[in-house]
Amino acid sequence: MDSKGNCCPACRLLEGMKQHLYVNCRFPSAIQKVSLMNRDPLYLSVFILSILIASSFYLSWSVDRGMGELTVERLRIERAPGRPVDFIVYAPRTGIHLEPMPIALTLHGLAGSKEGMYAFNIELARRNFTVVSVDLAGHGDSSLPFIVEDYEEMAQDAYAALRYVQDSWADVDNESYGVLSHSLGFRVAIEMKDMPVAPLAYATVGDIGQMSLGSYVDFPGNLLIAIGAYDEMISEEDAINAIRTATGNSSAEPGITYGSLENQTAYRLLFAPTDHVFEALDGTIVRESASWLIQAVQGEEQLSQTLDPADQIYFSKVIATFSGAFSLLVSVVPVMLLVYSHLPETMKPRKIPLQTKALSYKRTFAISSILGAIMVTIFTATTAGGFHLENLGLAWPNSMFATGLILFYTLSVLCLTAAMCGLMGIPNTKLAFASIGIQRIPVKEHIVDFLKCIAVAGVCIIWLLFWLAISGLPEQMQPWILLALVKWPVGIRGINTVIVTAFAIPYLVVDAAWLRGLLLSDRNWSESQKEIKTMVFAFASKFAVSGLLAVVVVFGTTALGFIGGKMVLLGLLLLLVLVVSLLTTVLTAWTALKFQNTWPAILVSAFMLSIVAVSSLPLI
Repeated sequence: MDSKGNCCPACRLLEGMKQHLYVNCRFPSAIQKVSLMNRDPLYLSVFILSILIASSFYLSWSVDRGMGELTVERLRIERAPGRPVDFIVYAPRTGIHLEPMPIALTLHGLAGSKEGMYAFNIELARRNFTVVSVDLAGHGDSSLPFIVEDYEEMAQDAYAALRYVQDSWADVDNESYGVLSHSLGFRVAIEMKDMPVAPLAYATVGDIGQMSLGSYVDFPGNLLIAIGAYDEMISEEDAINAIRTATGNSSAEPGITYGSLENQTAYRLLFAPTDHVFEALDGTIVRESASWLIQAVQGEEQLSQTLDPADQIYFSKVIATFSGAFSLLVSVVPVMLLVYSHLPETMKPRKIPLQTKALSYKRTFAISSILGAIMVTIFTATTAGGFHLENLGLAWPNSMFATGLILFYTLSVLCLTAAMCGLMGIPNTKLAFASIGIQRIPVKEHIVDFLKCIAVAGVCIIWLLFWLAISGLPEQMQPWILLALVKWPVGIRGINTVIVTAFAIPYLVVDAAWLRGLLLSDRNWSESQKEIKTMVFAFASKFAVSGLLAVVVVFGTTALGFIGGKMVLLGLLLLLVLVVSLLTTVLTAWTALKFQNTWPAILVSAFMLSIVAVSSLPLI
């Protein structure tokens, strides 16, 4: 002590050290809880989402098997050397009333797959059909090229799968079968009428056999035409004209069966409250299709002896497929935040300052709306252009519309950057790109920072692939658990995913500059819920106009589907890109706010956009 009774500096230092040691030794757990407190919600989120993913997988797997009533087997045969055919066989395990049992052959539409016909596959198998569901060339597991007009060749593939099951299954009728098709699949189905053993009945969903205005295909007998009342491709008038052409009755109306099922001269038109995309999941269509095939193939008396067609379980799988995919994609956000929180400071990506000047709300919204409109316009033009290039044989990589997608990614970088310079000014555009790390710093710093970002993004990509492997590897799951939007990238699709990911990165760099440099600029909002307000404003500004235009393109291209079948896929692809973009925007915005570095989100987003696109596109 000094002369005034105060502690000297040395004493105060010793006292402070004693206090520090006392607190650290006495309350280590409390200190640890404080340091981990912000991680608890992330751990809880990952845990809950993992339960949702796993539960969705199990529910999907169980419903495929009719909750224990069905067996499911995946098969591949070679119809001819180098011509493999992939298909799934659903067979009743219990409640068999027919022996031998007839077959129901199901054929999907453009950009579909055998797994996507699950509503019909499950419900028909529960009603004493052995169901054979085939991947058309270029779709699903098929590695064959898809030639849209080559219906006869695809019909031969389907017929080979059908005959294989008829010859190999002891309890299957080797002649009696019906065909159920969705959209494009009807063009394949009607080729079956010329096969050595022709179908006893047909049910076509989402197609009326219209060849051109006022012209229809040669309709086979015992045909049910099931159409969504809001089908974007087919008007009510055209559907009624189709049933009148099929029956030869100029006053034929929907909801009435004309002709005789026993004589194979029956026709019926059905309208259901749905649109083209969701026709294969509509309960009314599933019920009426099952009822039609039961009566036409098994015999009309069987309808009263089998399970009521209205008693359906497939919709649980609908919920499972969408909830599983949604939970999986959303789980990337907390996983990325957790990975970042566990990294030592020396391993974290550098924090990039945000120096852009916040523009007025009105100007920000206007600029973002124009950028969104440009993005949708470029997508439509390049994807349609890629479609025409593919028709000329100039396709790369080997996946329908992938050429256009790569053109979109490439041209968007140039056009959006030029638009930002014109609308924001060159200085602000440079600051926007600087806010995501596009700036002059030593190359070594760029490389080191990029490697750190790859480490964070890599864990998230591995997380996604882990769940996709569980749901998508045939050796583990029979059949694959169907997830809406995404599937394990098999064969050439794996290569295409890598290629499209590489091209998506530059596009997402510009997208991140648009997001952080314009929409996430620091604004004079109160600190209370500032981040939430920022996110809401960013979303409203980015998607208000682009979302509206995307819907217009989706409906417009679907309406043109009867002129060029592939054009339907253009709109559907845009819809998929838009849905996934909503999530990638959340990921990019959140990392911009939390990490002050968007590169981990850019890398993961590129992978997510690519795997969704490649999973949904048929091979050329």
